[in-house]
Amino acid sequence: LSVNYWPIFWSAKEMLGLMPTATTHAVLELLWPTVRNLVSGGVTQSHDLTGILFQRLIADRKFLATYYTRPEAAALLAGLAMPADKPLGGAVWEDGETLASIQIGDFACGTGTLLSTAYQRMSLLHELNGGDPRKLHGPMMRHGLVGLDVLNIAVHLTAAMLAGSQPDTPFDGECLLTMPFGQQDNDQVAIGSLDLLAETVQQTLIDTAAAVSAGGRAPELVRDLVSRVGHRRFDLVMMNPPFVRSTGMEGEKRGKGNPAFAAFETDKPIQDQMQDSLRKVRGTQPLGTGNTGLAADFLDLALRKVRADGTIALVLPLSAVSGKDWERARATLRADCQDIIVVTIAGPGSYDSSFSADTGMAECLLVARKVSKQAEKRATFVMLNQLPRSAVEAELVANQIARVLKSGELRGVESTAGRTDVTVGDQYFGGVLSAPIPESGPWQLVGISDVELAQFAWNLERGRLVPLGLPNAEMVAIPLKPIGGIAGRGPYHADIYWNNPNGTIRGPFELIRPPVSPVPTYPMLWGHDATRERKLVVEYDCEGKIKAASGRLTQPDVNEKAARVWSTASHLHYNRDLQFNSQSLVVATTTVPCVGGRAWPSVVFDKREHGYVFALWCNSSLGLAMHWWMANKTQAGRGTTTVTSIPGIPTLDVGALTDEQITAAKCVFDELVDQNFLPFDQIDEDSARAELDRRLITEVLGLPEMLVEPGGPIELLRRKLASEPQIHGGKGQRVVFHEAVADDGSITVIETTEDRTDR
Repeated sequence: LSVNYWPIFWSAKEMLGLMPTATTHAVLELLWPTVRNLVSGGVTQSHDLTGILFQRLIADRKFLATYYTRPEAAALLAGLAMPADKPLGGAVWEDGETLASIQIGDFACGTGTLLSTAYQRMSLLHELNGGDPRKLHGPMMRHGLVGLDVLNIAVHLTAAMLAGSQPDTPFDGECLLTMPFGQQDNDQVAIGSLDLLAETVQQTLIDTAAAVSAGGRAPELVRDLVSRVGHRRFDLVMMNPPFVRSTGMEGEKRGKGNPAFAAFETDKPIQDQMQDSLRKVRGTQPLGTGNTGLAADFLDLALRKVRADGTIALVLPLSAVSGKDWERARATLRADCQDIIVVTIAGPGSYDSSFSADTGMAECLLVARKVSKQAEKRATFVMLNQLPRSAVEAELVANQIARVLKSGELRGVESTAGRTDVTVGDQYFGGVLSAPIPESGPWQLVGISDVELAQFAWNLERGRLVPLGLPNAEMVAIPLKPIGGIAGRGPYHADIYWNNPNGTIRGPFELIRPPVSPVPTYPMLWGHDATRERKLVVEYDCEGKIKAASGRLTQPDVNEKAARVWSTASHLHYNRDLQFNSQSLVVATTTVPCVGGRAWPSVVFDKREHGYVFALWCNSSLGLAMHWWMANKTQAGRGTTTVTSIPGIPTLDVGALTDEQITAAKCVFDELVDQNFLPFDQIDEDSARAELDRRLITEVLGLPEMLVEPGGPIELLRRKLASEPQIHGGKGQRVVFHEAVADDGSITVIETTEDRTDR
């Protein structure tokens, strides 16, 4: 047995030895199917069986958000954080004296997968360069490897993992500690490792940490350990922190108060005190908010603990690089770090895009070096098509990425001269690009399968259309501008109909769905129904009714609120929750002005004729490419945005068009208004979309016909978009339109579905 299996083996041996024979037989009968399932699932290929089992069994997993880091992901992260040509501590790998003085920390260590993987890689590189890893073991266990967690058993398993790396080498003490969480005996509250965000650790924390550690630890020993967990002390901080949000109230978390602090049956008043403690230690410029979850606070902790020229290496939710609420965290990384590497997986589902077990959400690996001087404003984006299948394969992938970075072969996203591949032998793992880090907004180079599609979108955002598949063709200039530069937007849906928690009026309208009036006074376009959104023009689905005054608001006050909302009524509405594999429109047009609701906020133009250009562009393949490029890509098959982010999405600059071009757009719109468009994941087989593309590019924009010829650049763009896992989401069916003749002789279109054989 591997040393990592011994805790489970001995516990089972002792337990079964105390049972009567008949009982033991019955227990083994139950255990056998479980073991068989574990073996068939590949558990025996992992070096960390305890971690796989433990993360399934802890009772408060849903609140602690404790998810096991897959060994392959751990090996990949360690390989990127410790490349062979950049030894930790600024020494050389054979310098055992310097290596023995470094510190590696994981402040949410779980069963120690990341910490032990980092230690194993450091020991291996030391040995390969002529060093003796046995001589490192004592000092590394005593003060070099720091692991903290709120679960005692997790800390014990981490100790077993680390000790097992050199089972024949004795050591004196270890740097592992159970952090207090919740209300303590002294009536103080603790928030686990996040208490260490504070510049100075309080004595009460040291006392409680000593009390909760297994068997109790002398306060002086805990004080000595905590002193080594000071700010700016670590050479490497490597973590897969909990992602739980204080605002998440879904599923089993509903009714539990603040999910971030609901573990161990902590009651709501104590949760409130813990949230107050977190606010205090965060400081005046926190990276975390209720919507980012605790992951942003652990990123903040890593940045505070790592020294100048030290490295952070974290598993984070994909929203860390693409979500609006992570804006401050990204700005901090841009200002304080360089050599940034972001790794994502272009998988067809959320589980396929994850580096942890069972999170059910897309994730990324973030590696960065903290610097004291002005940071470089570029980052390296690695987009894998799958997670490596083993730790060895992951190390080879990390080595190949390091080789590309060192060799100067890495191409930039600006390039039109091809891509840079990540290959091991003859196996292709994905692509890698260098890109400028934007001053604000999402980092778009994540979760993308086709690197050249990413290069196309980056250039198109800047008004440069690169003819795909024509290497000698010149880029074509297209006048683009952010939506906010040519149009206004409607309100956030809560400002239309919500009431405040105290019952006072926030939004002045009541919603009536479906409308009851044959001709509503205040029509609204609110929710999605994909089957009725196949044409450029859709019908409103609800109406508003002005609320009666209540509280301190008089009726004139409510009417004034209603007037402000109604002033945003428009014929044009932007799809903020675009489901690529079921929906057909980025922008919907209504025959009468409507207030845009939750799914369809309004876009308001001064001139209605400009709206026809806008609708054509946004629903073309080029417009879809811009929405996909700018959208939050955390959910497979979906590209979401927010009401406040819509103004930043690039679109065709109607102000740069002539009157003749705008008139041509109105003509094209009218002639396509009865066409049925397929969902965007079928854009490659959609004749209506191809016709829209052709007429927009040639008749409205006046661009060369060669762009839209069969087999040409725009057709290639449609095929590339349709093949992106983030767009098709692995959907196994396609929509099919059939024409049918009605009794009156008119032709109608019937929508059905059929199974796909190509996915």
